[in-house]
Amino acid sequence: MKKNLLLIAFVFSIFLLPQQVLAVDFSITNTEINAYLQEDGDVQVKEQHTYQFDSDFNGITRTLIPKEQTEITDFQAFENDRSLDVEQEENLFKIYRSGSEEEIQIDLSYTITNGVELYTDLGQFYWPFFDTSNESTYQNMDIFIHPPQATEDVLTLGYDEAYETSSIASDGIVHFAMGEVESGTNGDIRVAYNASLFPAADLKENKTIREDILADKTELKAKQEAYENRQDLLSRISPYIVSGLFIYLIALVMIGWRKKNSRIREVERSSMQSLYLPNQGLSLPATILYIRNMSVSSELVSAALLDLVRKGYVKRDGESKFVVVSSNTDFQHENILIEWLFHKIGEKGAFSLEDLDAYTKNKDNHSTYHSDFGKWREAVKEEVKQNQLFEKKKGVRWTAGIVSLLIIPFIIMLGVHSLFMWMIFSIFLSISLLLFAIFYQPQTIQGVRIRQQCKHLSSNYEKISENDWNDSMSDEQMKAYIYAIGTGNKSMQKKFEHLSKNLSPTSTADSSLQTNDLVMFMLIASAVTNQFDNADSTVSATTSNSGSIPGGGTGVGGGGGGSGAF
Repeated sequence: MKKNLLLIAFVFSIFLLPQQVLAVDFSITNTEINAYLQEDGDVQVKEQHTYQFDSDFNGITRTLIPKEQTEITDFQAFENDRSLDVEQEENLFKIYRSGSEEEIQIDLSYTITNGVELYTDLGQFYWPFFDTSNESTYQNMDIFIHPPQATEDVLTLGYDEAYETSSIASDGIVHFAMGEVESGTNGDIRVAYNASLFPAADLKENKTIREDILADKTELKAKQEAYENRQDLLSRISPYIVSGLFIYLIALVMIGWRKKNSRIREVERSSMQSLYLPNQGLSLPATILYIRNMSVSSELVSAALLDLVRKGYVKRDGESKFVVVSSNTDFQHENILIEWLFHKIGEKGAFSLEDLDAYTKNKDNHSTYHSDFGKWREAVKEEVKQNQLFEKKKGVRWTAGIVSLLIIPFIIMLGVHSLFMWMIFSIFLSISLLLFAIFYQPQTIQGVRIRQQCKHLSSNYEKISENDWNDSMSDEQMKAYIYAIGTGNKSMQKKFEHLSKNLSPTSTADSSLQTNDLVMFMLIASAVTNQFDNADSTVSATTSNSGSIPGGGTGVGGGGGGSGAF
């Protein structure tokens, strides 16, 4: 069950967890950028960023990734005309201004050399002030492009977030009123003026670009119209698709639930309730594994070792040492366990808790421990599989799985077309169907019978009287206690300990086990369980380091940038 929960948590985390956790809590409430185009083709930029901090901070950051054949120079930062310290790390500028829970307004200035691209007819400023590497949302962004002198001959175009946000003033100043700009998005701006306004700039290429810009504008408009048409179509068909998938999911769950209840009722009619573990041909470790929903833990290893003692294949030699009596066991996994514990961890058929402690403290043995543990675990699982306690239901599961995968392209289309409500519903349905395909394995009649008998034992064990317990065979008592250890049932373990203290001296007269065997068995069981738990923790302990490499340059010409804080 623990493994299943971890898998579910992992699947949901893909959609729900943020990619990066920021140490500083802030928002960028307003950003204004003014770009002044110069006659020599350089661009002087002045930016003003308003930050609202809700925690302690040391400063802000601004990433500026220049396009090819351009350069960012003369970067400076101010607050109320007071110069601030700046530290540059490649394309990242760190502006130092510490404080706590306040609003600040920072002014930045820098020059983009060769920012204007000059052609025979036009000079264009085609620039990405941010790109998909930006990790912060600008709550309100305004960009103003100023020509070297007033003019009426202006071409303007915005891409992605900047599309159809521009307006042109009478003097040729272009305003991109972009409003909220989410993190991880592009928004290139493109403004072109008559080439005569840049007499000192170097010619980039001996050709005209007016027709190219107009063609781009026409193409973007056509793409936008097609986008809106697809958006309208998706918004109309989404309710039907999502409703159909929801009905399909509910039908799968209801049919599975009805079949499960039907099997439970059949088992209740045909089975006798008792305080003994089921005798269905399964070994005790396999029964425990089945009840634990195939989740293996160190408690299962402890239970398997104690079961070897119960069955007489291993005998106790003192309080923490065990010796093999016979390797002619009933199940393959019992042979594997004996080989692992008594010949690899221990020596010559003897195993002690001290051997386990010494073995797992040596890091060179960790890989072998994992390998041997996995080999034994798979052997126990194989016994469960061979007893056909689950129905495979391959057709139903494969169909649900394929449907869940087919929803993914639909989810992507909904997200691309900003239909986020239907996208969220579709994500839920896709994950639900995928989990159904992974985990749906209805139990057979035999499987239900075993589970119901174990459930009856667990729920009624606390009610057992001392007389009833003394009348039980010692072997059944030990099986119940081993079952409690393997399943982690603390209430059964406490009841066993209580009954053992009041054990009648004659209650085990007909058994190969003596009264003191049960009492000693109870004592060593706790030590064995603790030692295997410690061993598992020692071997499984790992350390991990993670880091991130800032991305960028997804804007036009390989440029881009973003903002942040530290």
